[in-house]
Order: sequence, then C-alpha cells, then structure tokens
Amino acid sequence: MKKLLLSLGLTSLLLAACGNSDDQTTTEEATNKLEQIQEAGTINIGLEGTFPPFSYHDEAGVLTGFEYEIAAQIAEDLGVEANYVETKWDSLIAGLDTDKYDFVINNISITDERKEKYDFTIPYMESVAVLAVHSDNTEIQQIEDLKGKKAAQTITSNFAKDAESLGAEIVAVTDLTSSIQLVEQGRADGTIHDRVTFLTYMKEQPDSKLKIVEGSTSSSDIALILNKENEEFREKLNEIIKTRSEDGTFAAISEKYFGDNVITNN
Repeated sequence: MKKLLLSLGLTSLLLAACGNSDDQTTTEEATNKLEQIQEAGTINIGLEGTFPPFSYHDEAGVLTGFEYEIAAQIAEDLGVEANYVETKWDSLIAGLDTDKYDFVINNISITDERKEKYDFTIPYMESVAVLAVHSDNTEIQQIEDLKGKKAAQTITSNFAKDAESLGAEIVAVTDLTSSIQLVEQGRADGTIHDRVTFLTYMKEQPDSKLKIVEGSTSSSDIALILNKENEEFREKLNEIIKTRSEDGTFAAISEKYFGDNVITNN
C-alpha cells in the first residue's frame, strides 16, 4: 500500500510539473511575440486593400495608401519585412483570432467593446465621421436629416452604428467603393465614413456626384489592433508610433494623401 501511495504521489507531482511547464510555455510564447517576429524577419499585417486612401491598389495594381505606408514604416523600424494580408472588412479583425496577422491597420477605432477581446496601441490619428449624399440631394441638409433614409454601410463598422443611431435604414455593402456607388446611383440616400476618405475620393474623382453635409456623427481615436498578452510587442509599437508622430515622418505621409496633417500627437 505504501508503494502504491508513493507511486500515486510521484505521478501527481509529475503531472503538476507538466502542467506548470505548459503554462510557462504559453506565457513565454505570448510575451515573446516581438522576438518571434524579429527572428522570422517578417511581420504579417492585416488590412483591407480596397479602402482608399488608407489602403488600396493604384492604377498599376500596386498596393499603396496612407496606412500602407504607416505600416511599412513600422516594419522598417522593427527591422523586418512587411507582409500585407488583404482581407474583407467583415472578417478582418476576426483574423487575429487565428493569428492570420500580427496586427491590423485599417482605420480601426478604439472602442470598449473591442478592448474586451483585443489590445490597441496608442492612437496615430483621429477619425471624424461625416455623411456624404448625392450632389443633387436637397432633402438632406444636415446629418440629422438621415433619419428614415437609406444609408449604405458595411454592417459591422462603427459608421453603420452611427447611421442606425440617426434612425437610418442600413443597406449592407462590403466596402467603401460599393457604398459610394450606391449613393451615386440613387440606390441609397447617403453613406457615413471618415471625412478624409471622402475628401480624397472627391479629389481623385472630380466628376464625383458626392457632397458632404453639415455636421458629424462621431470622432474616435484610430490605432493598431492586436491580440492581448503581447505587452513587449505592443510597447515597441507604441514607441515607434510616438517617435514617428513627433519627428514628422507620419505627418509627411498624411500630407501626401490628405493634404493635411491628421496625425495625433501622443
């Protein structure tokens, strides 16, 4: 009996030791994200790729944009190559759950709901949401007039929530281009997006049938979103964002795409 108890005791100790080892390994893997990226020499970055001027393909089909260049600078400062993973908005953030990429940059607002599951870096810009309608529209003079009208929005975005709070009926789309097309075709009364997005679109499309109406629905801080339990990695990203926001690097990228400095001073 003593031998049996001794055997069981040793087994329990071994199992406990194995459990502690697994926990330690999991913790180390989480906290060594930065080291893993630097050892691999590549960082995987999630973005939409169809969201001008933030990330889109130019006439030659080359991926470019404001956030594309922000991410490229971050990768350079980390000393690694950037691998861009283009994903539709509705499944973009969820890609973090399967480690599809190391962070997402896609004009993503910091919200309490998202913070429950994910981490954010310090912000690099502020988003101001405005309403654009057809240039011939005389019924919608200010943003509150969207009540009872149709708004073309990606259904999981903050902009869709803004439209709903104004009493609009949501017409679901998959991207910004589709939402603008529906408004210009008269199939939706308006669409809410970031002000700089509309300004850039109308600058690049001088024959556009869009106009921005008075008022804004909301403003929010925009940051990189990543998985939790990666403190060292997040702090390094914060360091880079702060440095490049202060030394004018990000401001120059902003001027290139928006004609104005939209970078947040942290």
